[in-house]
Parts: sequence; C-alpha cells; structure tokens
Amino acid sequence: MMQKTFLPKIERLFFLIVFVSFFSVSCESEKQNVTSIPEGNRTKYNFNPEWKFIQENPENAQEVAFDDASWSTVSAPHTFNDVDTFDDLSIGGHKGEKNQWRGTVWYRKHFKLPIVDSGKKVYIEFESVRQIADVYVNGHFLGQNQTGFIPFGFDLTPYLKFGSEENIIAVKVNNDRNSDNFRDNDPLVWNHEHWHPTHGGIYRNVFLHTMDPVHITLPLYDNLKTVGMYVFAENISEKSADITITAEVQNENKTSKKITFEANIVDNDGVIVNTSKDVKILNAEEKFTFSTTAIVSNPNLWYTRHPYMYKVVSVLKEGSTVLDTYESPLGIRSFDFNKDTGFHNNGEHAKLHGWGQKPTNAWAGLGAALPDWLRDYTYMLMDEAGGNFIRWGHCAGSPAEIAMGDKYGFVTLMPGVSGESQDEGETWGIRMAAFRDMIVYYRNHPSIFIWEGGNWAETAEHYEEILDIIKTYDPNGKRLMGNRRSDTKTESEDYVTIEVGTEGWEREFPGLPIIESEYCRDEAPRRIWDTYSPDDNFYNNPNLYKNVYKYGSETFAVKQASHWWNKMGKKSFHSGGANWVFTDGTHGGRCPTEVTRASGEVDAVRLPKEAFYALKAMWRPEPQVHVVGHWNYAEGTKKDMYVISNCAAVKLYVNGELLGTDSTPDDGYVYKFSDIEWQAGDIKVEGYIDDKLCVSQTKSTVGEPVAIKLTSITGLEGWRADGSDVALVDVEVVDENGNRCPLDKGRVDFTFSGPGIWRGGYNSGKANSTNNLFLDTEVGINRVAVRSLLEAGTVTITASRDGLKSASIDITSLPININNGLTKELPQMYFEVPGEAEPLPAHIPEMPVYEAESQNKSKLFTKFSYTGDAKSMLRTTMDWGKKAYTDLDMNYTVIPNYLRGAEYIRTPDSDKGYWARDLLQFIAGVDMDIYVLHDDRVARPEFLVEDFKDTGDDLKIADVTMSIFKRTVKAGESIVMAGNSDGDIPKESRMYTVMGKIH
Repeated sequence: MMQKTFLPKIERLFFLIVFVSFFSVSCESEKQNVTSIPEGNRTKYNFNPEWKFIQENPENAQEVAFDDASWSTVSAPHTFNDVDTFDDLSIGGHKGEKNQWRGTVWYRKHFKLPIVDSGKKVYIEFESVRQIADVYVNGHFLGQNQTGFIPFGFDLTPYLKFGSEENIIAVKVNNDRNSDNFRDNDPLVWNHEHWHPTHGGIYRNVFLHTMDPVHITLPLYDNLKTVGMYVFAENISEKSADITITAEVQNENKTSKKITFEANIVDNDGVIVNTSKDVKILNAEEKFTFSTTAIVSNPNLWYTRHPYMYKVVSVLKEGSTVLDTYESPLGIRSFDFNKDTGFHNNGEHAKLHGWGQKPTNAWAGLGAALPDWLRDYTYMLMDEAGGNFIRWGHCAGSPAEIAMGDKYGFVTLMPGVSGESQDEGETWGIRMAAFRDMIVYYRNHPSIFIWEGGNWAETAEHYEEILDIIKTYDPNGKRLMGNRRSDTKTESEDYVTIEVGTEGWEREFPGLPIIESEYCRDEAPRRIWDTYSPDDNFYNNPNLYKNVYKYGSETFAVKQASHWWNKMGKKSFHSGGANWVFTDGTHGGRCPTEVTRASGEVDAVRLPKEAFYALKAMWRPEPQVHVVGHWNYAEGTKKDMYVISNCAAVKLYVNGELLGTDSTPDDGYVYKFSDIEWQAGDIKVEGYIDDKLCVSQTKSTVGEPVAIKLTSITGLEGWRADGSDVALVDVEVVDENGNRCPLDKGRVDFTFSGPGIWRGGYNSGKANSTNNLFLDTEVGINRVAVRSLLEAGTVTITASRDGLKSASIDITSLPININNGLTKELPQMYFEVPGEAEPLPAHIPEMPVYEAESQNKSKLFTKFSYTGDAKSMLRTTMDWGKKAYTDLDMNYTVIPNYLRGAEYIRTPDSDKGYWARDLLQFIAGVDMDIYVLHDDRVARPEFLVEDFKDTGDDLKIADVTMSIFKRTVKAGESIVMAGNSDGDIPKESRMYTVMGKIH
C-alpha cells in the first residue's frame, strides 16, 4: 500500500558551513548565481552539421586529398536506413525487419579550428555510431568502436591544424552482420534486427571539445582511458546531504602547475548553494583525482514525482585565472528496493510503472536518427501516461534520454550492450568494455538505479567481473545489479541483488526484491478499434491466421490492466515493471499483417493508441477515467463498453441517462458495462472516490468528414536549418465542427515545396507506404515528417482528398550559425521545468493478501518460470485422467507406465501460437528424465530437435496424438524451452506439455 511521507518544501535557507580536512575546504557561497562562474577555456562545439556522405566503400576515403565533392551533404544524427524501414510487412516469428541496406559507407567532415583553440587539447565525442566505426583525422587512424550504443571519443590534438588550414575527419561505418540467425552473429550478437533494427550511420550527436592543457577529463574511457567527474550523495535526510565530488584532472603541460579545484553545487534556480575546494601542485603530464565534500542544507530531494535536479559546476584555476569548467548532473535521493514491500524513494513508497524501450527509438520515415527534442517528445508522452520507470532494452539509451530520465523522474534500469545469450571470448570482452564505458559515462545520473549486467544469466566468473567493474567505477552509487533471466543459473542468486523478471507470474528469488523487465508483449495496431467498427485490412486480412495476436485497439487496451494488475500491480512486494514496449518498431514482430511490431502504447510516429489512455487512467496519480473506444457505431449496435479508471466507482451515461454504476472493477481498474445500445449523441463516464465525483469524460458522435486539418509540431526553439532537424505535421480529417472523425480511413495526397526533405509517414498494415507524397489516415489521423536542410526558409505543405476541403500549412526553418563546420548552438530539448510535485495517488485498488503460488514449487522443477500470456502450473503424480492444460478440459487417457507418478507441467493451450525463446525454463533439482509431449501437426521447434530424442511412443490427449520426446539431465542443469512454434500452426493443433521423473 502507498505510504505517505512528508516531502520537504523548496526553501532558501543558507548557513555558513565549514568543513576542514588536510586537502579540502568547504565554504559558503552567499547566494551567488551560477552566471558568476567564469567559463574558462573549454568550448563544446556541435559537430553535427555538414558531413559529406557516400553509401559506398571507395578506397582511400580517409586520405586528406580524397575528392568528396560529388558526395551528398548530410548532418548528424544521420542514418542511411531511413528510406528502407517500416516499408515491408513483418516476417513474423519474432525475426524483425530484414530487408534493409547493410554494408560499408563513409562520412567526411571538413572543418577549421580558430586560432584561439591552438594550444588547447581537442577531443571528438561520438554519442555512438552503428555499428562499427573506424575514425581518421587528417589521414591518421585513431581507432575503432563497435559497440553501436555507447559514447566514445578520441584525442585529435596531435594531428590538427588551426586558423585557415582545413582539417578532415573521416569515419568508415559498417552496419552489416554475420548471419541472418541472431544466435550466430558473433562477436556483435546484439547487432541484429531481432533486437534492434539495423539502422546504420552516425545516428546520434557528435561534439568537439576544446580545453586547456589543464582540464577535467571527459568520461570517455574507450580510447581515452579517462573517467571525468564522479558525484554522489551520502547521509541524506530532509535536513542535509553530504555531496562528494571527485574529478580526474590532467595537466598536459611540460611544467608543473598549482591548481585550485572548486566544485560549485547549483540548484535548479541557478543559485550556488555551496562550494568545496582543494589545492594541489600538479606535476608535468600528471593525472590526479581531486576529491572534495560539501554539505547541502535542507536539500530538495529527487523523487519520481518531483525529480529536483541540482548540478555541479567544477572550476580549475591557476591563481585567479580560470582554466577549465565542467558541469555534471546531481540528484539527491535515497532509495530501497525491498523484497517484501517494493520500492521506496526517500522513504516514500512508489509503485514503478513504465516501459521497456529500444535504444534505437526507431521512427517511421526517420529510422533511428532523431534530433534530441523528438526523443524528449517521446519521454513527455511517457510522463503524461504516468510512467516513472524505464528499462532500456538490451543496450544503453542515449545521453539525452538518460538526462530526460533525470528530468521526468524515471527510475532507470540501464544495460551496456548484449543480445540474449551467455557470451564468451571476444563477444564477452567487447560487452564488458562497453559495460565499463557505459558506467563511467552515466554514473552521475540520479535516475539510474539498477545496472543490468546482461540479458541472460552468467557464470560465477562473469558475475564477479561485472561486480568488479561496478565496484571500481561506481563504488558509492549503491545501485543494484541484475540480469534478465538470471533464474537460468543457480549461481545467479549469489551475485545479483535484484531479480529482473520476464513476464513471470511468480518470483524466482524469494530473498531478493523484484522488478519486471518485459511484460505485456502482445501486439495490436492503432488503426483497428474493434469488431463492431469498419475494418482497415486487419480482421478481413487473409493472412490474419498467421498473426500471433489478433487484437484490436479495444482488446489491447483492456489487456493492459489484466497484465499489469495480475503480474505486478496487486502484489505488494513487487516493485513494478516495464511494459514491453512504448513505441512500435521493426524489431522482432510476430504479426505478418503489419509493417511493425505493434507492441507499443503509441505507434511508430508516436500517435497514441487506446492502450496509452488506458495506462494513463491507471497510472496517473490524479483521478482519471477513460471510456475505451469511440461513439460512432452503426444503428442497432449493442456492445460491451469498457472504462479504465483509477477511481473506486464509475457511472456511465448515454445522452444523459444513467445506464449503470460499477464499484467492483475487474483487474483493479476495468469497469465493464454490458450490452450498451449505441445512440447518436454522447457517452459520458464519471469517476468517484468515497462517493465524491472526481473526474468525468464525454465522447460524442462525430459528424461526416468535411475537411482536412493540418497541425505542425516542432521543438520549442523552432525548426532549425541544421540539416537534421525535423518538423512534424498531424493530418486529421474532421467534421464541420472541427472534431476528428474516428472512423475515417482514406488516402490523402500532399504537395510539398521549399527547403526541406519530405520524409512522410507510414501505414501500419501496408507495405511500401513510407516516403510517398500520399498516405492513408488511420482512425482519422496520421503524422508526417519533414527534415530540414542547411538552407533556412519556408516549406509549404498542402493536403487534399476528393470530397474534402483541403488544407495548407507553412513551416519556416530558422538559420543557425555554422562557421567552418562548427557551431556552438547545441541540439535542442524541451526546457527543464521542475514544477510542483505530483500528488500521491488519489486511490489505490485494494490489494489481496499475497500468497505464493504453491503449485509452482517443486523439488524437480526448481526456479520454474513460464513467460507466456497465460499461467502454467506444476502438478504431481502423473496418471491417466489428469488434466493436461490449464485452459482446456482435456485429460490424459492411456499413458506409458514410465510416465506414471511423474511431475508434470500444465501449459496453457492458448499459447500454442505464442513464440519466445525463453517461454519455459527451470533448473533440474535432481538427476531426471524430461519428457515433452508434442503435437506433430506443428513443426518441431528447434529446442526439441536439438536437445531431445523421439522415443517412438505416442499418447493421446482427448483425440489428439502427441509424440513423446525424452532428455536426461543432471541436477543443477538449466533447461530453456522456446515456444511451441515460430511459424504458422494448424488451427486445431495443441500446445506441448512437459513431464519430469527422477532418473
């Protein structure tokens, strides 16, 4: 249950604090403003604009004299896969979009550095490149990075020219992979569309840093072997917090320097609340780590519902001359993941709810190359829907997105890079180097609470290496470490400090807290309401039978509550979890009727589905109520109407007439009103708490389509002519009152003129719908994108359809100051406004007393977990007449004598078409024989062919003949079984079942 505690008010009380030690002094700053801190010699250039690009692999493209005049001009973030994604129907079988250009390309950037930067150190920082980047400057090879998701950098200083002389950075980029099989793609096992669409390129930001020879290093360990600053808070209370700042400082002069290190703690209003200092003589070419501690009195604590952010501005001085300044985020928070009571933030209980998200964040028409403000736009939607937790899937999120986690109050589960395997050799070496680099780069962000060691269980030796990296580079972060699917190895329990679950119905480690990493992996497109609404090539699609999921938007929305409440929400011990995923993408789809994996609460251009509003109605703390669907049905329609609400009771009205009151929701939040007859007019729902009306919603019958409406969306600083910024345009079909027509579907044609690149949008159920000057609306709306050029000006977009009033819109891109390839105008994000603290939840559904599921405990099947959509259970004493499935009244009849008395697993037949690599898993508690009963009308899955032998025996379940397969295993051996099939299955076929008997 929610436990209310006092959240301190923002106060401006300053005290003289003196902290004296041999090396450091802390002193009062007398309410100085951060603008009084001199900037020093450090400059951070935006290095994104004006790259030359070719989608070929010419020889000697790294050489200075190479002629790139015929190459195209692009700006980072850039991908060469923006034109070949979201354009093919999904293959199904969780394989992902394969038909994308892969190979080697080149980027070259010409730039000049001002004379003022001569004598400085110059570093380049890539926020990441996919997948393999070889970097050259002025013909000199600097090194390679092949992580695809972790920032890295190089020292350019020895090779640069200044003033009028030109420099050239060349980057060879390769996004290819070794194999179509995601399990056979060493060493970069995570570079596969099964996990992430293979969108290659310099798809995140690039920066150039110039700084004094005496400087605080960058947190870029790869190549540079530097760690930057490390900031952490201890002894945290409402009255005070001790803030320790360590800074790795390099003196690259040939002489010693007496350096004063000054760390200024700055609040969100820009006021310096305290300063700590240290003085040290740095020898020539010495690297030294300063460490100081300051006290913040009456700190504003970082809560998920009020993520107050400070920053630390560190200064290096020689005498009174400022040599260098460096800024780092600071959030002051304590936390506890408790195995019995869940998550607590500064002593306040908070249920964590949010999403897993792919770090590619692919967008239809744009691929993975997004300006930061569009990533922020996605975060704003997650925040609007009540999210406070994010798990980056398999690989690390971008620097901007981790900063957004700080800003929006999202507890973050952060991985390095991985696929879904226990790795060895070169793959493991790359993974651990990336894990180290990730921690060094991100360890100051308060939103990160858990380091994910990997996406599969590891050996004891590997776990020790993971923990050693955390101990070395984040010794004071107090963060937890967990591996998804750690329950596949017995030694995991000795090392992981939190269970990272996967669609689990039960915890596997009773002594550990638990957080869910991937739940509700179902799929449904945005364009389909329900079976009572006009179809848009879904229910009537001849390939629908191939879909793993056959859900419309209504069903998908209602299932959100079932999954959330039964797997996490109602369990008081459970910390919460990540819905998989927030945005539709081309990774691992299982429905061949779609061009995307439609698991998101928003689609691939971030238009919300009904599931978005369902989660918002459950997760926002303020009273919420949402009637699922529309109110434009055909005459005579009677249907069940669903309302999602975090209130204690809901009333439903049609045209002012009260048709029902429900105070006993299903799954905590679902209020069902049966057989509601549609009438033109209004449907209204009201939410009540303690018999008091708290919130209402009305949906009305919308008139016939009469016009098109266009609305533009840009970053807060406008649409910038930097060659990579994006402007969005919403295209709606509306009635005479300007209301969106919820059943509208039809082609809209566009004309486009002006300085920009038309990127278009997509239709979720159509191949080849991207990059066209036409697009269908889906349930009355769609969204298109335009990318800017380096030329500023106005683009004009006109949208038309026969029979509707057309619409036009002008969007003007704004010039940016680019000088010799450099600009100081950094990528834009939404402004950081902390605002008021969110309230505590207005109402929490009553949680039943939790009792562990005894039917899923066994001496043979230990650490048993089942990750399907429905529950399975363990049973004992196999014999004829025993029930075979959890959801069918089918019994075993005649069985072989060797199966009598066995323990057995009742699987749900409803999962016979569900596929996952990790569907059913356990550790053998004894030496045992495992039997799988398989319906051979279904192609035998890979695990069965490779790990089991056909006994030649059969048995019947009702009238279905099942082949019996056998495998003998030792005690402690891990067994993982995938889904029944990763392809088409006959409609009448059955799910496999499993038995075990002591060997």
